[in-house]
Amino acid sequence: MSEDLDLSRMIAYCAHLGMLYSDRRLRGAGYDVTPVQSRVLAYLSCCGGAVNQRDLERELHLRPSTINGIVGRLEEKGCISRRASTADARCRLVSLTEAGRARVAAFRTALADTNRRSTACLTEEERRQLAGLLSRVIANLENEVNST
Repeated sequence: MSEDLDLSRMIAYCAHLGMLYSDRRLRGAGYDVTPVQSRVLAYLSCCGGAVNQRDLERELHLRPSTINGIVGRLEEKGCISRRASTADARCRLVSLTEAGRARVAAFRTALADTNRRSTACLTEEERRQLAGLLSRVIANLENEVNST
């Protein structure tokens, strides 16, 4: 393999471009959410109930202060609510409001479009191969990160 081939940089740049495209689609359609806010809302939607804020940190691989800021902005927009856990008052539980559920349903189309457009140049077989390869890269990096 060529030493000039910097796959990490290419993968990071693909992620960056995907976020830019998602942001443009979400804002252009008037959804008033950023891509990372949409990921929080989509995750809460999939969970179907209250989620510990620490689970959001792990799911999105973000620091507590970053998640706290994102959750705070979504709370200001009326998309989510936070409350203390009855089991452990130190834990904050986050859940979607009705407005948040409606927003998720509306912007799923924009996110699906981002996914389709980013791989439109690939055949279905190439998409499956890419998904398999990226899954292996992710697993390898997770092992490296978690072993230290």
